[in-house]
Amino acid sequence: MLELFLIIHILSAAAWIGGGLLNVFAGPRMAKAGGPATMAWIGVLSESVTRFFVPAGVLTALSGIALVIVDDQFGWTSLFVGIGIGVATAGILIGLMILRPSAKKALEAAASGDFPGAAASGQKAAKWGRILVLGLILTEAAMVLRLGS
Repeated sequence: MLELFLIIHILSAAAWIGGGLLNVFAGPRMAKAGGPATMAWIGVLSESVTRFFVPAGVLTALSGIALVIVDDQFGWTSLFVGIGIGVATAGILIGLMILRPSAKKALEAAASGDFPGAAASGQKAAKWGRILVLGLILTEAAMVLRLGS
């Protein structure tokens, strides 16, 4: 059972980080493209928060919790476990409370022709997305190094 939870944990974390890195790389380029490309990108980003990123984050958190429960080698007091729980929780909240509303505002603004407003909302989402990706990468490093164990 331990191996199954570990596989799920690694794959869901990889999806979460990989998707975030794709957004960091492709987002600004799609925004600069303008027109239909920008509209399509904003639409995909808006939907991907609740249909991809939040599920990946929840699955990462739940499988991590399962790992602590089934494996007595590391406990709740291990620093890397606390970092993981904190960043996963923050990531899910950032996604739901900042990224999704910002993407939705950007989509609405762009659809109405308010491209400066769309850009402002998109930049807010991009800033928080970069912060989240950095947090996820640092968390991954903490897990590999097993900080505090």
